[in-house]
Amino acid sequence: MDKEEIIRIIRDEVSKEFGAERIKEIRSFGPHEGEDLDVVVYVEGVDGYKDGADVNMRLFEMFYEMDLDVPISIERARDAAGEEAAA
Repeated sequence: MDKEEIIRIIRDEVSKEFGAERIKEIRSFGPHEGEDLDVVVYVEGVDGYKDGADVNMRLFEMFYEMDLDVPISIERARDAAGEEAAA
């Protein structure tokens, strides 16, 4: 599976959880040794791990079934000055 397809799957699942308009940026890194792709999703108004836990688990299970190792982090979006965006 290519990088664009992995990111599309992640964007679709995160959109279901938070709404597409709240996704501000998706960054991907890699692949690194033993991983297919590392992904960070910046979402407006999330409160760290607890808000992203459900979608993170769904994505982990989806990629596990596809035999892909894609670590995902869902983080609070920051504004242009680097400050956390208002919730």
